[in-house]
Amino acid sequence: MTIPIDTIILDIEGTVCPITFVKEILFPYFLNKLPTVLSKLQFPINSMSSDSIIQILSLLPPEERSTPEITFKHFKQLVDDDIKDPILKSLQGHIWEQGYNDGELQAPIYDDSIEFIKQFTQENSNKIYIYSSGSINAQILLFSHVNDNGNSVDLTKYLSGYFDILSAGFKSDPSSYIRILDEINKSDSPKSVLFLSDNVNEVKAAIEAGMQSYIVVRPGNSPLSDDDKSTYKIIHSLDELDL
Repeated sequence: MTIPIDTIILDIEGTVCPITFVKEILFPYFLNKLPTVLSKLQFPINSMSSDSIIQILSLLPPEERSTPEITFKHFKQLVDDDIKDPILKSLQGHIWEQGYNDGELQAPIYDDSIEFIKQFTQENSNKIYIYSSGSINAQILLFSHVNDNGNSVDLTKYLSGYFDILSAGFKSDPSSYIRILDEINKSDSPKSVLFLSDNVNEVKAAIEAGMQSYIVVRPGNSPLSDDDKSTYKIIHSLDELDL
């Protein structure tokens, strides 16, 4: 018997949002604003402070927070190498928050994704969660400042929760998805949960955890191998979901 899907877990980058938004808009915005943010702090960073930025930077090894130049170089290298570092993600979230609040940033969520998020959750039993390597704070900011035909709209009211690498673990690890299933009370019915991502390794991990999972192909995403195409279910738009 086919188990109906009543829970969706969405990746963000390359799935519901163009992959270029992160790499061509958010990352450069962060690096452009970071020097000014660091220039307002006293180095070396002392963790004995209630300032949220200082608390984040105090998690760095002492040698990486000795001067603003060294700290900037450290974070720039992480961004350039696309390293999923929790400290970087937390700091990015704080800087992006100011950009969203100032109206300098809006998230270009795909039209099909905006409509799907609204329509799927009209059924009271249906729920949508977000699982991204970006911090939960950054996820909430993104979905609360969505560009919908030139207007900024808030989609967070349609979302039931958020997971990141700090709360759930790394996205290529099946144990992360098992942890999420437990958190959302779906351990006994994992097949009723569908995870959507552009990343083959993430889809594989979700399937190994017992979920259903499809690969989402969008413009600019990494090409799939012939083996991937024959192994996994592929969609090009959330319009294709018949749930």
